[in-house]
Amino acid sequence: SAYFFFLSKMREDSKKAGKPITKIAEFTKECSAKWAKMNEKDKEPFAKKALTDKNRYDAEMAIYKGKDPNDAGKPKRPQSAYFCFLADFRLKMKGKDIDHKEIIKMAGEAWRNLDDNEKKPFEKLAQKEQEKYEQALSDWRKGGGGASPSKKPKQEENGDEDEEDEEEEEDDDDEDDE
Repeated sequence: SAYFFFLSKMREDSKKAGKPITKIAEFTKECSAKWAKMNEKDKEPFAKKALTDKNRYDAEMAIYKGKDPNDAGKPKRPQSAYFCFLADFRLKMKGKDIDHKEIIKMAGEAWRNLDDNEKKPFEKLAQKEQEKYEQALSDWRKGGGGASPSKKPKQEENGDEDEEDEEEEEDDDDEDDE
């Protein structure tokens, strides 16, 4: 905030004047009193710094929280069999006046009570969605989407063998010492 920029300046001014800050509470009270007596015009430079800093922070957070730019247009992962069942279950419960959490609990219990034959249609649907997803992901990657995993450049085979031979010789020497 603007006040914190003001405090920072007051600390710097105190150091330049050669006044060590021994009691932080007293120093903060003095600064607070000065801040309260200042008019808006005097506070303006600190407010500008605070606004600039807030904009910087917001930009950094947008990058931090934002999605990876390499994932633009990437297909979404498919639903599992349970989530296919859950979507169907919600449609059946749509007109009823039941809390969302309660519907989820009921769906979980209903899923656990289904036998394998009753789960098969949902598993088949999930499998179809998985196949569509894999195809779409393959197409997306062929189209230049996503960064391919970086691979370490291969070293010359002769160089690798020499290093391995040296390590083996060192190991052999260690065994002789015992």
